[in-house]
Amino acid sequence: MLTRGSISTGQIVGLFIMCGFTGFIDRSDRINDPNAALRAMSAMIAHRGPDGEGSYFEPRFGLGLAHRRLAIIDRSEAAAQPMVSPSGRWVIAYNGEIWNHQEIRQELRAAGVQVGPSTGDTATLAALLDARGVEAALPQLDGMFAFAALDLHERVMWLVRDRLGVKPCFWGHADDGRGAPVFLFGSELRALAACPVFRNRVCPMAIASVLGSLSVRGARTIYEGVHALRPGHALCVDLSTGRVSEREWFSVRAAAAAARAQGFHGDRTEMVRAFDGLLESAVRRRLMSDVPFGAFLSGGIDSSLVVAAMRHAGVAPLRTFTVGFEHTEYDERAHARAVAKALGTDHHEVMINDADLVSLVEDSIGCFDAPFADSSAIPTLAVSRFARQSVGVVLTGDGGDEFFGGYERHLRGFTLSRWIRSVPLFARRRMADAIEMLNGDTWDRTLRPMEGVLPAALRRTQRGRLMHKAAMSLRAADDEELWRSFFAVWPEPASLIQRLPSDLWSSTVAREARDMPRHFPADADGFFDELLLRDQTNYLPDDILTKLDRCSMECGLEARDPMLDTRLFDFAWRIPPAWRTDGTVGKLLLRESLRHRLPKELHGIAGRSKQGFGVPLRRWFAGPLAEWVDDVLSPKRLEAQGILDGKAAHAALVQARAGDEGAAQRAWTACVVSRWCEREGVDGERVARG
Repeated sequence: MLTRGSISTGQIVGLFIMCGFTGFIDRSDRINDPNAALRAMSAMIAHRGPDGEGSYFEPRFGLGLAHRRLAIIDRSEAAAQPMVSPSGRWVIAYNGEIWNHQEIRQELRAAGVQVGPSTGDTATLAALLDARGVEAALPQLDGMFAFAALDLHERVMWLVRDRLGVKPCFWGHADDGRGAPVFLFGSELRALAACPVFRNRVCPMAIASVLGSLSVRGARTIYEGVHALRPGHALCVDLSTGRVSEREWFSVRAAAAAARAQGFHGDRTEMVRAFDGLLESAVRRRLMSDVPFGAFLSGGIDSSLVVAAMRHAGVAPLRTFTVGFEHTEYDERAHARAVAKALGTDHHEVMINDADLVSLVEDSIGCFDAPFADSSAIPTLAVSRFARQSVGVVLTGDGGDEFFGGYERHLRGFTLSRWIRSVPLFARRRMADAIEMLNGDTWDRTLRPMEGVLPAALRRTQRGRLMHKAAMSLRAADDEELWRSFFAVWPEPASLIQRLPSDLWSSTVAREARDMPRHFPADADGFFDELLLRDQTNYLPDDILTKLDRCSMECGLEARDPMLDTRLFDFAWRIPPAWRTDGTVGKLLLRESLRHRLPKELHGIAGRSKQGFGVPLRRWFAGPLAEWVDDVLSPKRLEAQGILDGKAAHAALVQARAGDEGAAQRAWTACVVSRWCEREGVDGERVARG
């Protein structure tokens, strides 16, 4: 523990520390033992940094700062955090990687700026803050990061999150109703909740968000009074007054508009060549590490491109990892195996076995600091644990769909929008009712013989699930409802929550729809762009990147995303709309690039429809998870817990076992909410009234 009253500024106690931070600002001496509070909060994120810990306390401001490190770059004690800048002005705790830190370091030294002895990017960031301050420094940073920076001269503390929200950051006030609230912050909510004065209630709107769209979305969190710092935002806390101000330092929309205005000047061959160069550069920038490397390989387009670029960069040995299921429509091992063989990787497979499934499911719920019901977290956790046995860092293909248009909604969204405008709602509802008369298995059997003449969207596995999603979309009254239907699970999630009036939920959804920064354009290209923008600002940080961060960091594995490179972001928005999709498949550019990297006999992989990282929930509910789910969704148990409507949740399970794919998703979200709350000791009395 470093206390400024007893130890000089330059000394930070701790060892090799980097991948999680937390802390508090207690201006009213509410916390009796600051050191004990920091230890308790830090212990809750020990999994993010198993290689060491460090802490700092400034009694003048009642500010405590703790850090945990996963040692990836510079494993020496010189890289210990919290770190004091060379001038002594800044104390920082940092999580992530800055890909261009060597270039920044060279520029600083050329300008005569002192950089600390560590060779890592934290020391570079500290020196950059010395030279330019937070606001001028941020546009220079290319990386995935979140950090807390205490400015001892200006007496303020900054919290910062990267452009796209790869790394998490939360903040808020702990209020037990007995005195002035304490300001809390950190990489995970569980660290904030470990503060001795934290008594915040659970937010029913957040539970509704999970039930409605799998995760807590936007700035809201599972706790009242606590917020997610949004991607590309910075928060400044005045340590004298406690005043909090937030500002956006990077706007996805503004950056996309600027790139779109710039355009791409060249033919298709030049475009593919430019993409290849940018991807390989992005991969190379993410290869800095002092620990072994690997990659997740599903056999899909994005992960295959990343692995091919790693092979071209000379990574050896190149270890690749994939996860398999016993149910063939969800299993991609054959595709991954073929790509791995073609690229000459050291390939490894892990199977999700029925005997271990209950334990894995429980762990997948417990590794999140809020209910998270995207069931692909189960295989993500499994493959992360498996990879961690032999590597410390993996590269992934996440971001390719959100940047280049790989989801079905990108291809079918505008067509559905035109249907909504031209077909009366009552007629569409009858169509939806007709679709839902057949369960998922029946749709699969019905459509299989017609595969040769079906639209591209239905020439794939899990057709029944897709048909039921289409039925939900047909019920949308307008474009905003259509967009929400792409993610919807429970159509009226408030009806499942005992303490949330349905009219309050409806009014909140309506207000959020009005507050959306842009409405959907009435042309195909504009509609496509708006879907991408919303994915990049909502779905990507709140679902995909949350899942990857928690599942990988739970086992001390660092995941890096080359597809999220800032230069690839700009490039993706410069591509002419006609070059992104032909109306039947998306990611045309990525598909063409992959064909150049694989032998001819594997070109079919580049033409595959997106399979997704789904799991066989409905089959699990009837098999290895049957006893577990019956127990979790027991009406008596749920009613006693006092959060969810037991009859409605159990009815979803009954419908799922009768073949309803959508009901299986609904039952799963109820399971996640109930079990997460039980694990955290949350009952109906802890949930705030709507």
